Amino acid sequence: MSLHIVHFIGPINHASACTVRNLCLQALQSGASEIELHMSTEGGNMTAGFALYFFLKSLPLPLTTFNVGSVESVGVVIFLAGSKRYACPGTRFLVHPLHWGFGSLVAADHSRVSEWRDCLDFDAERYASIFEDATREAGIKDDIRTNLFGNARIFDAEQALAAGIIHAAQQARLPAMGETSHWWNG
Repeated sequence: MSLHIVHFIGPINHASACTVRNLCLQALQSGASEIELHMSTEGGNMTAGFALYFFLKSLPLPLTTFNVGSVESVGVVIFLAGSKRYACPGTRFLVHPLHWGFGSLVAADHSRVSEWRDCLDFDAERYASIFEDATREAGIKDDIRTNLFGNARIFDAEQALAAGIIHAAQQARLPAMGETSHWWNG
């Protein structure tokens, strides 16, 4: 068995999602039989986040995700791609209403504003669907739609365990040198 650990700390954007994807592909080409994604992110771009989630779900080997700091916003969706999910004690997850930045846009017509609203609603629903699917076996059913459309919610490691976001709260441990390969962003 060849474990490869991808370390990712930072915002989710098109460049960082491509970096994580490329690191996973390099791990596959290097003979990985299992990948762990150790992550901490404040979230970011929804399009990039969902694309990374679906890429990670397509991997032909087991993926374990580990919260090593804070996993927020669309980062929670990415985290949920793991078939095994862990969080270090003292870490947190943040689910909050989705939003978009408009960059240098200075004007929009009614049709465009309506389109953006529909896209935000669609993304919130697919976020909730991914969350529900990943946490189905939890003892507590959590409808996070109230957090995606209303007030934000923070889950500490213990609450994340009860909600089914993680399978255990445990400190991440790096195997001894030579037993694994490490890949990192930045």
